[in-house]
Formats: sequence, structure tokens, C-alpha cells
Amino acid sequence: MKKLLKFSLIGGAGAAVAVSLFILAMVVGALRSLPDVEKLVESYAPSLPTTIYDSEGRVVDLISREMREEVDMDEIPQHVKDAFVAIEDRRFYRHPGLDPIRLGKATLVNLSKGRFAQGGSTITQQLAKNAFLSNEKKLMRKVKEALIALEIEKRYSKEEILKKYMNEIYFGSGFYGIETASQSFFGKKVSELSLPEAALLAGIPNRPSYYNPRRNLENAVRRSHLVLLQMRKQGLIGEKDYDEALKHSFFNQGETPKDLKESKNSSVILARNSRNHLKSPDFTDIIERKLFELFDENQIYEEGLQVYTSLDLDMQRAALETFNNYQPLKNNPNLQGALITIDSSNGYVKSIVGGKNFKGGNFNRATRALRQPGSAFKPFVYFTALEEGIPMNAVREDSELTFGRWRPQNYGKNFVGDITLLEAMEKSINIIAIKLLKEVGINSVIKNVEKTGAEMEIPRDLTAALGTMTTTPQELATAYLPFSNGGFEVEPIFITKILNRDGQILYERQVKRRRVFESTDVSLIVHMMKDVVANGSGRRARVVGRDGSPIEQGGKTGTTNDFRSAWYAGITPEYVTTLYVGYDDNSSMSPGYTGGSLAAPLWRNYYQRLINKGIYKPGRFEFMEEHIRKGDLVLVDIDSRTGLAGEPTTGSRRTGLFKKGQEPQEKRPSRFLRFKGFFSGEEKEPSFSGRRSWEDPLTPEPVDSKIKVENSQTTEGLPVGMNNDENVAKGLEDLSEETVNHETETQVQKEVEEQADKIIDTSDTQVVVEEVSSEINSEAQSTEEVSSQENSEGEDIEAKEGTPSLSEEKDSLQIKNKH
Repeated sequence: MKKLLKFSLIGGAGAAVAVSLFILAMVVGALRSLPDVEKLVESYAPSLPTTIYDSEGRVVDLISREMREEVDMDEIPQHVKDAFVAIEDRRFYRHPGLDPIRLGKATLVNLSKGRFAQGGSTITQQLAKNAFLSNEKKLMRKVKEALIALEIEKRYSKEEILKKYMNEIYFGSGFYGIETASQSFFGKKVSELSLPEAALLAGIPNRPSYYNPRRNLENAVRRSHLVLLQMRKQGLIGEKDYDEALKHSFFNQGETPKDLKESKNSSVILARNSRNHLKSPDFTDIIERKLFELFDENQIYEEGLQVYTSLDLDMQRAALETFNNYQPLKNNPNLQGALITIDSSNGYVKSIVGGKNFKGGNFNRATRALRQPGSAFKPFVYFTALEEGIPMNAVREDSELTFGRWRPQNYGKNFVGDITLLEAMEKSINIIAIKLLKEVGINSVIKNVEKTGAEMEIPRDLTAALGTMTTTPQELATAYLPFSNGGFEVEPIFITKILNRDGQILYERQVKRRRVFESTDVSLIVHMMKDVVANGSGRRARVVGRDGSPIEQGGKTGTTNDFRSAWYAGITPEYVTTLYVGYDDNSSMSPGYTGGSLAAPLWRNYYQRLINKGIYKPGRFEFMEEHIRKGDLVLVDIDSRTGLAGEPTTGSRRTGLFKKGQEPQEKRPSRFLRFKGFFSGEEKEPSFSGRRSWEDPLTPEPVDSKIKVENSQTTEGLPVGMNNDENVAKGLEDLSEETVNHETETQVQKEVEEQADKIIDTSDTQVVVEEVSSEINSEAQSTEEVSSQENSEGEDIEAKEGTPSLSEEKDSLQIKNKH
């Protein structure tokens, strides 16, 4: 017996020694495989997302693999701290990082089951694991965890450890930290959490998936009751608080857990959507792409970059709301579009819509969709003519134009004869734009577009007058910026500066403005663009201020061939906003879906929403008004067809803007005197057959005869190189553009417009305005009806094979010029 006892003691001692040696070996191995523990703990910094701010410092979005938002300890209520300590580590404030009692119990359970069935980790150990180690359940990892926990306890106070833990802990669904969980599950800050809510969150980390209230609220509530029980047993809450907390329901009256999965009005939000990604996925998509040009993946997703941007969150919300509520887009699930607004003073991109129902990672149409702008390009042709001294009252003949097999047409396939440039742009007449481009030369127009900083591949042929190049809403808006700001090139800016998590500046973008056009010339094209809105194809983009008076605005519509894209590019004294609507596959929309009927009302709805909500207070084109005050520019009433000053006799009255000394001086005599003079020989009645000796008196010879071509040899004024092939203009016979004809506007158009107009919600203002929704019943419209439906805008074409160049042979060019 003594021998047996002796051998037992020796065996037990040997086993103890063996276990001790094994543990010692494990510790030594752990120490060897660990980096310097002190340095590891000292360098601890939790993974933080990149935070995107708008121009006012408001959070727009977070970019990360983990959704995490840090919070200071003084922002966490005591009952929230107590809830976590009670359920996760009741002896937290008494142990040195390891809890021998808990560890012993866990060891017995694990030995009896032969596996890791129960953990004995303290809050400090959990922090060590989450911050520095993997989740593998191996003994070596537990040894490392214990060593790091001891080092953490030496370096930090219990409050500091608890803060780091609560900012690090995982709650499932990609949410890390108590603040992110609180915002995501209850839509409130951690400082606002009630006791039952705190108990529910405290119960999640033990098994984040099983206790996630989004997936199983019943499990989560049952676990929260256990948390409350532990708090009561540990004296952290009283009996009364305990009883009241148990009565709290996370359901509305009569609601069941099944209802909660389908309900949108439950008392608990349950992270149905991340609060951040609802604000501006369109903008976040662009910012993320730009960040990858500057930083690596880990920096973006883990190092807590602070990205300050140009975005105005209020304007962004208004843009998204406008798109989401626009009836033509709602009625057609496949119809898409895009919008961008840029501050013309500094290039700040204030709002952007990449598409209907845009989600992160989708194709952002505002910056990447290449579409032909159609007539929205025409202002650059007219601006070049104005810049070169051709006044807006200059008359051109709208008549048949032939280039081999290409016979461009106006929208209604008719011609109006003599017309001023002012009215031609107002009505978006194709023929006049083509003739004007021929006069000023394609090179001059291209140079002007290049000066704006916009990147466009403009074809070097006459179809460019009709917008046959491809561009994006962003590039077109960039080109329009000098028209809004008085002649300055400004680069669009998305990101203004980037800071690291410590507030150090890593990147800063400076505003760069460079004058590229004279403000007097810009004033002239702005005047013409204002006329487009007041009287022409852009009239359905008209917006009123809160006092009911029209705001200062100009713009241009655009519609491509077969109604494939509908554009509107609009300017105000502060902003440029361009948008288009169309199918992603560039197929035809319903007949009648033009820039004037579809895109202009959408633009109008957006701006009217901005004004009604007090987000935008429109100003005035001060650079233009200053020139008028100084007398550099002169306003003169003219006849829209003859261009003469005075009362109109042939066309409508229009007010033209002219440089001092170039304003029309000749006034048409009264009807009686003209009649008398005509028979007495004292005055000849001006001819409308093409002669223009009476028109544009300050121009010594007909401008049409001055064909300007730059940097090329010419044949009758056109650059050499035009293709004589029979197929050079195949398929272009139907080039067309809408033209205004208010006198012949049909009842069909009026009915369509009546269907399209609705009243905007004016609960926040006394001003009642229209919000156009364009509910067009296009299936009921015939092709014949369409031709008269939107006679207010001339629209364009798509470039096809064999587009004629500017250097076609002499006998292939037949233009009925004035002489």
C-alpha cells in the first residue's frame, strides 16, 4: 500500500512537472512568436473607416470593411457600461487581466467535453484577441492572449480598457463598436440608449449572429433579460428598474416577430439600412474611386481618413428626391438618367445623381456615361460667333442646305426663311447652327471648348453644330461653367482636403480660376440662353423664386436622333446643372421625349425644390448687369426676324444685347411712311429673298460670304479633305432638330403639357409653383402629332458613318447663301 502511494505521489509529481514543463514550453513558444508585446500594445490603434464629410462638415458616408465609429468614454452612459460588465466580466474591476475563478470553471467544462466549449476570457482578454490576434481556438492563441492582456492591464486604466473594448467589440452585420451598433440598431447615439436597449446590445457580442435582432429578435430579447438579471444580482440596478425594463417591448402594439421582418414602422430600427449609405451612394462611389488614386487599400479601409468634400448634403438630398419622384422615371423601370451640379465660382461639385436607384459600385452615369449632347452643344457655336463680332440680331436664312447626300433638316422639316441669330438659338434651328459653324470655323469652336477645360472629342465637320460628339454630364457642365461665372475656367472639385486620424493634412486641393473669355462676350451668350428659357425650347425649365418672380437662369435643351437622349444644360449665377434622360443601351425613347418635354421639367423640379426648401437663394448675373450699368453693353428691342430696332413688323419683339457701338441704329419707319416711301422711291422695301444690305449696318459685307477657315487650304472656303464617296453621308438624310413655331403649336402639344404639369408641394413656402412631372401618354401619340408636339426646341442627331467633313468638293456643297 505504501509502495502504491509512493508510486502515485511520484506519478502525480511527474505529471505535474510534465504539465508545468508543457505550459512553460507554450509560454516560451508564445513569447518567441510574439513581437515585442510592449510595442504591440503601445502602437494599438483600432481599425477606423474613412469618413466622408460634406462642405458643411456633415457626415455623408463611411468607407470601410468594418462599420466602426469611435466614441469617448464620457459619452457612454453608466448603465450601458454596467450592462456589458455584468454579462461579459463581472469581476472586471477586481482582476489583473485574467480571472482565475472564471478560467478554472471554463477549464473544467472544456476538459469534461474534450473541446473548447466555454470561454473564460475577461474583457481585457477579449480586447487583446480582437485587437491583436485571430479567432482560432488553439491553446497557443490563448497563451498569447493572456500575455497581451497582462501587458494591457499594466499600461491602461480599467476605464481606458473598457473604452477600447466597447469601441472594438463586434455586433454582427459588419458593425463594430457600441456607437455604430446603437446608431444601426436603434437609430440613436449611445448617449441616448435606454436601459432595455443597452441590455439588448450588451447581449449581442457573445454570439453576434444568433443574438442579432435583425435576424432573430426573440433570441436577442431573451438574452437581454439575462443581462438585466445579472445587473440586478450584482446590484447595478434596483428591483424597480429591473421590472420596468422587463416590460419594455421592442414591438409596436399587436406586432409579432414575424411582423417585424416586414414592417417599416417598428419601434426598433434593426439596421434595415445603414444610415450612411442612404445619403449619397452616387457621390461616395466617385470619392472612393478618387481615394484609390491617392492611397492604398489599407489606408482607405482601416486608417480613419477624414475626407472633406465639395458636396452639399441638402442639395444632394433634393437631387435624389427629384429623381425618385419624377413620374416618367417612375413609370418606366428601364429609363435612366444622370445629373450634376457644379458651383461655377470654385468648381465644387454640389450634387450628383449617377442614375435612378443608384447603388454603390454601379455605373455612374454622371461621370462616365458618354452620350451625344445634341443641341445642348449649340451655345458654343453661337458664343464663338458673338466673340468674333457677329451680333445676335444678324439675320441668316433658314433654307434648304445640301452636302452631297446629307440634307440636314429642322425638326418640323420646314424652313422659316430670314431669322435673327437670337431667335434661331431660341428655337434651336439646325440649319442656322450649321451655317454659323461654317462661318466661324470648326477650329475656333474647338479652341473655345478646350479653353473651358472640358474634354470632348469634337468631330471636325459641320455635324458638330448639332452636337454629334459624345460627352458626359460632368464634362458638359464643365464646359458651361464660364457662361455662369463670367468667363473663368474652373476645374470641378470633389475632394477639398484629406486628414489622417490625427488631424494632419495629407491632401489639399486649391481652387484655380483662369480667365478664358471676356465677360462682355459671355454676357451676350448668357442673354441668348436666358431667351431660350423665356421664349424658346427651355421654357419648361422656368423656375420662380419664393416671391413668385422668375429667377435669373439660362439654358439649352438637347435631343438626339430618334429620341435616344434628352438633355438640359442650365446655368444660374451660382451653378451649372446638366442632366440627361435615356436608356442605358442608347435605344429610342417614346416619341415626344425631348430635351424640352422630358429633361427641362426635371431640371425645373430640382431647382424649384431647392428654392422652396430654402436651400438655394438665387442671385443675379452681376458681371452682365455691371456692363449694362457702365454702358459697355446696350439693351435694344428688335424685330426677331428682321433684326431691326423698333416695333416688330415681321417677327416678334425680342430684346437683344449688344456691345456699345454695335447696337442696331436703323429703325423701321412707321407702316404708313414705309408704304409711302416705297412708291415715291424715297425708301425701298427690304427684300426677304436673301439680300441683306439693310441688315446689320455695321458689318460692311454679308457675314455669310466671309467663310472663315483656320490652318488649312481651302476650296471655296472649306478645308480640303472632304470625302467624295457616295456613302459619305449615308443615313444622315433624317438629321433633324425641333424648331419653335408658336403660331402653329397644335392642340396635341397643349394637351401633353397639361398632362405633364403638376403642382409642387409648397408646405414650406407660401409661393405656389408648378412642378412638372411630364406624365406623357406617349403610346397614344402618333408620329405626326410628335412633330408638332414640342415645336419649341430643335434637337439633334447621332453621328453615323460617313459624316461629311469640312473639306468636301466644291460641287458637293450647295448652300443658298445671302449675297
